[in-house]
Amino acid sequence: MHPPGQSGRRLAAAYAATSYDVLVGDLLTGGQRVGVRLGRRSAAIDALLDRHGATSGIFVTAWNPRSRPTSHAVNLRAHRRMARHLDDAGLRRLPHEGRSLDGRWREQGFFVLDMAESAALAVAEAFGQNAVLRIGHGGRGVLLPTRLMAPQRPCRRRRRKRAMFAMCTCPCRTS
Repeated sequence: MHPPGQSGRRLAAAYAATSYDVLVGDLLTGGQRVGVRLGRRSAAIDALLDRHGATSGIFVTAWNPRSRPTSHAVNLRAHRRMARHLDDAGLRRLPHEGRSLDGRWREQGFFVLDMAESAALAVAEAFGQNAVLRIGHGGRGVLLPTRLMAPQRPCRRRRRKRAMFAMCTCPCRTS
């Protein structure tokens, strides 16, 4: 869900510079990407949630655990394991691709409908991921860090009503 080899502020910047796209239909035969970015709303995601009778979705991946580059074969095996895990849990999922805005990397994953945040974080941790992205109907994309992500202090800028990140990554964390 993030480019390999990133940490700290650069990792947070990488999450912010990612398009989280649900893949609807076969892209080769007229399917489409329905996307959102961190901190933004998406009418297209709202419409997708409506079509599936869902109130929220979580983007999660098994690719490149802990931001370390992993071979395509290993990533695909982990992806298939995650698919089985989500299916066994009875969760509804759609294919998703996270991709950097500059096109330098992309990762496959799932957009899981109406998954509890605690369950999403547990799955992400089990697959070595630093975070997931959640979006509720009418809401903004919010990054939810797992316990694997480097610890960060809460923002001291009390005037910030809606943080994009569950924990702040602004300059106040170093002061």
